[in-house]
Formats: sequence, C-alpha cells, structure tokens
Amino acid sequence: MWGNKWALPALPATVNGIEFTDMGDGRVHAKGTSTGWATVRTTMALPAGEYTLEHTHGSGDSLFCELKSTDGAVDLFSHSSANRATIPAGDYQMIVSVPPSKTVDQTITPILRKLN
Repeated sequence: MWGNKWALPALPATVNGIEFTDMGDGRVHAKGTSTGWATVRTTMALPAGEYTLEHTHGSGDSLFCELKSTDGAVDLFSHSSANRATIPAGDYQMIVSVPPSKTVDQTITPILRKLN
C-alpha cells in the first residue's frame, strides 16, 4: 500500500524546449528552457482512497508533478499544500511540468502514496 504508485510516461520526449528523459528508478530528468508549459503525462486507473503526492529533486523549484482527475475535480500538486486528498476510483493523469520561460537541468522523483 505504501509503495510509490506513480507511473512515468513514455520517455524520452521533448516538449516546448524541455527534454524529458527517464533516469530509471522512477526519476525524470528535465533539461532546457521552456517556451511554454512543458508537460509529459500518462493516464492510470487508481483505486479509491487517501493519497499524498510529493517529489524529491535537486536545487530549484521549476520542476513539479501533478495528479489530476480526467474530469478536473481532483488536482494535487507536489510542491504545494494541496498535496493530500481522498479520491474516488477512476482514471488520473500523472503529469510532470515545467512552467513557461524557465531554464531547468534537474531530476525529479514523483512519489504518489496510497495511505489507506
């Protein structure tokens, strides 16, 4: 139950100036300067329950992850206080993002845990 439930998208991918690379062990490296929102995502079915979303990475704060329901009702961010929720069973987008006009060279490890 406590294991990382995060699923990575198919990588490598280059989006809006950012090159996303799979570094293994659930880590994603992002490098470049974003010309707009640079996001990679995958959709996965999750069972109902209480979840937390966090991330680990090196210096800087321009790289983050987000869990979003396909209907937009659930939206958790790894870098804010909105990182814990009880969610219904359903399909969820797992997103790694860099905001517009940011330069990054970072590795992030998204961590999605089911608490109950």
